[in-house]
Amino acid sequence: MARFFMAKFFFLTLVLTATLVAAEDATKGYLDGAKQVADNIWIGPQPSAADFNELAAEEVTVVVNTRTAAEMDQLDFAADAQAQKFNMNYELIEIGQGHAYSPVQLAQFNDFMQAHEGQKMLLHCRSGNRASQLYAAWLIKHQNKTATEALQAIQSEETELNDAIKALLGE
Repeated sequence: MARFFMAKFFFLTLVLTATLVAAEDATKGYLDGAKQVADNIWIGPQPSAADFNELAAEEVTVVVNTRTAAEMDQLDFAADAQAQKFNMNYELIEIGQGHAYSPVQLAQFNDFMQAHEGQKMLLHCRSGNRASQLYAAWLIKHQNKTATEALQAIQSEETELNDAIKALLGE
């Protein structure tokens, strides 16, 4: 009988722990999972329509999307319209299928960064990789950072620039 109560107690403890962990995860917001790479810049994966509410509440005013228009068409919401709903500046810099990494994209990004200097911004793609590569290349070319400094800024474990960053830099 004691074993039954011990097993029941153990089971209830597991259920309660799992519930608390799930509740804690539910309270984490989009920016908690994104990489903060500067005082006012985060890099992350594709935000959901609901994530834009949090971004607005956190006073993010700029969103740079490095997915392709074709990728965005597959979503069940229009990210540009969602950003506009919250008076956010939105820029699509296409990198991906049919839009190879190039210095043209880096120049476009630099123009946008200069126009919105000091504002809170989110850089994103599907996973955050393309956005990270674009930001690292920008740090090197337009902020005079070394490759090591740029890779550290994007919290990369790499020690050398990858081909994508090199292509953005025109190397």
